[in-house]
Amino acid sequence: MRPRAVLAFWFNKERMMGRLGQVLMGWRQQAARAYGWRALAVLALLVFGCRLGVAQVGPRYVLALEGAGGAAAAAASAAGQVQLAGKGLALISFQGLRILALGADAEAYSTEAMAHWPQADLLVLTPAASGRYEGFAPLAARAGLPVIVAAQPHTQAAAPAASASVAQASGLLPSAAKATLYPMQLWDALHLNKGKVRLRVTALPGGAGSMELAGFMLDMGNGRASYRLYLSCLPLGHSEAQVLAQRLPGADLVLLPDRQVPQVLALQGQPAGKNAAPAALTTAGQHFKPVRR
Repeated sequence: MRPRAVLAFWFNKERMMGRLGQVLMGWRQQAARAYGWRALAVLALLVFGCRLGVAQVGPRYVLALEGAGGAAAAAASAAGQVQLAGKGLALISFQGLRILALGADAEAYSTEAMAHWPQADLLVLTPAASGRYEGFAPLAARAGLPVIVAAQPHTQAAAPAASASVAQASGLLPSAAKATLYPMQLWDALHLNKGKVRLRVTALPGGAGSMELAGFMLDMGNGRASYRLYLSCLPLGHSEAQVLAQRLPGADLVLLPDRQVPQVLALQGQPAGKNAAPAALTTAGQHFKPVRR
C-alpha cells in the first residue's frame, strides 16, 4: 500500500473513531439526563411520601385551653399529684392542668355523682370492665368537658353493653354533649395545651402482637421536664402489672382502674431487681415530680 493511501486510511479511521466517540458520548449524556429525571421523580415521590407519613403520624386531635397554666401554676406547684376524688374516680393535677380518669363502670360514673366531681380540663373515660354500664348518658351533665373515649371498646362477657360503638352510644346524648367526645383508636394521639403546659395522650396496645387498645399514655410536661402516667383500660393481675415496667420503659406511674378504689404502681425509682406492688389510691394522693429527659 502506498504511503499516501496508508495516511488517508489512518485519518479516516481516526475520523470514524472520533465520530463514534461523539455518538457514544451523546448517548451517555442522554442516558444520564434520562436517569437523572427518573431519579428526581423518585426523590419527589419519596419526599411526598415522607411528608404524607409525617402528617398521618401527627395528633388526631389538638386542643388549646385558656387558663392560668404554665409559669404561674408551676411556681405554685412544681410537682404533680394523683388522688382519689370519688368512688373509682382519680384526679391528676399537674401545674394547673387537671385531668379526671375513671372507668365507665365506676361508682362515680353517674349523673348524681357527677354533681360532686371536682372541676377539670379533661376526662379520660376507660371502657367498662364489668358490672353496670350506662353508656355515655351521664356525660350530658358535663357538656363542654372534653372526654377521651375508646373508639372500639374491648368487650367483656360481664359487660356486653360496653361493646357498643361510640357513634351508637353517643346518639343518645344531647348535641352539646356530643361535641365533647374524642374517640381514639390504636395509636391515635390527642395534644392539649394550657398555657405552657403540654399534654400528649396516646392510645397504646397491650403486649407483643396485641391489636387491642389496652391503655392511654399521658405525657405531661412544660418543655423542660415531663412525667408519663399510663392509664390502663384493662384490669390487671399482680403478675401482669409487674411486667409493665418492661413493656412500658418510658412510663413513670401506672393507674389501674377499679369501681371503688383505683390502684397506682410506680415503675421508676425502684431498687434493682425489685418491683413495687400496686397500692390503693387515697384522697391524700401520691405526689410526683416531672423528669428531665
